[in-house]
Amino acid sequence: MASASRPLVIGHRGAPGYLPEHSLESYRLALRQGVDALETDVVMTRDGVMVLRHENELTRTTDVASREEFAERRTTKVISGKKWTGWFTEDFTFAELLSLGAPTTSQPIITLDTLLLLVADESQRRGRRVGLHVEVKHPTYFASIGLPVTETLLQTLADHGVDAWNGLPGLPTQRLWLQSFDEAWVREMSTRTELPLVQLVDKKWGAVDCAEIATYAQAIGPKKSMVRKKGQPPTGLADEAHRHGLKVFVWTLKAGRDQANRLFEAGVDGVFADYPNRPIAALADITQARTA
Repeated sequence: MASASRPLVIGHRGAPGYLPEHSLESYRLALRQGVDALETDVVMTRDGVMVLRHENELTRTTDVASREEFAERRTTKVISGKKWTGWFTEDFTFAELLSLGAPTTSQPIITLDTLLLLVADESQRRGRRVGLHVEVKHPTYFASIGLPVTETLLQTLADHGVDAWNGLPGLPTQRLWLQSFDEAWVREMSTRTELPLVQLVDKKWGAVDCAEIATYAQAIGPKKSMVRKKGQPPTGLADEAHRHGLKVFVWTLKAGRDQANRLFEAGVDGVFADYPNRPIAALADITQARTA
């Protein structure tokens, strides 16, 4: 394991391999399994509430398509260069979102405020600081339609005393990170906050300019195959990032201990996991082997 310290296990949208993603129970399960941090995605409502969802389109995880009172809100939009047809969070108030059901679960949509309170409470109860990675979805798009995602996010974090999250002695990477695929937004945030930033990337690693990213962010978030593919040696991306002072958080682990071990051996600093207990078990195996 090439990383200088123990890699972090980050519950990706909670523990969605077991429970519905972005639900309160999913996050609670990830915490019970012992994650170092949680990861969440945020989008905005029409009335400016930051809610936890992987996308702002509502069809996949709600019953909005069967609700006659909202039929006229079905529309087509181009968001971050992709064409979408459906119903969107920014066309609903938070109260209206709470009225929606879901195809397979009764889990309500929750807010960033709710998750921040959960993490703070769990950190105090468990006597250890739990980190949080907040991925802002489509920030340039939301700003273009008059929803001030950046200002709302920073104010929300300030309201929760986010400065107190900036690590503990001996645990410098357990903190609150802001992240996005939107490079322009991550660059903007480097001038707006001292919180650490992750540039998420989804391309061939040879096209990732770690030297340039290091001028405005503190970490990269590549998909796991960019760091190491099954049956192959590490690509070298983790080493290249580390040479430029960047941490490496990879997404998304869905398999078992072997996959986690391959990435730990490649030198990553953290993994986003749908089944957090699996990489946690892999790290336990490594620790046991070292002390045997």
